[in-house]
Amino acid sequence: MSKEEIKNKLIEELGVHFESEYDLPPLAARIFANLVVTDEDGLTFEDCLLKRGASKSSISTSLNLLLQMDFVNYFTKSGDRKRYFKIAEKNTFFIKKLNRLLKQLERESNMLDKLTEYNEQYRPEKHKENKSKKTVYTKCINDMTTILKTTIAELKQS
Repeated sequence: MSKEEIKNKLIEELGVHFESEYDLPPLAARIFANLVVTDEDGLTFEDCLLKRGASKSSISTSLNLLLQMDFVNYFTKSGDRKRYFKIAEKNTFFIKKLNRLLKQLERESNMLDKLTEYNEQYRPEKHKENKSKKTVYTKCINDMTTILKTTIAELKQS
């Protein structure tokens, strides 16, 4: 298989991953995948149009979505009116992803506390039945929260 064929296969696999992981529409996911694997400093709107073969409005909508989600940003070159799109700084992207996970765990922990409080007060048999499982699950959430906070701090320092 040639480098280009391998690259196209990787773009497709990354696109499917980004669709499911970040709830991106298929075209936005493929554009983002293109930006991840490109050897260029950045891709222009026209580059995205040629690589994806979609309509101008679809490419524009996808790029705007990626910009709003802070997955990509753009820059211009002196004397060139074109905007060049590139993935956001990797550590910023990773920090945002980990912060989303951290918030999700915090919400999960909060809901678990409310459920425990409810069961303790109104369904003591259920509370007693689930106490050991809740302890294990809470420990997991706390451990993951600690790891995420440590990793975010390390990424911010690098």
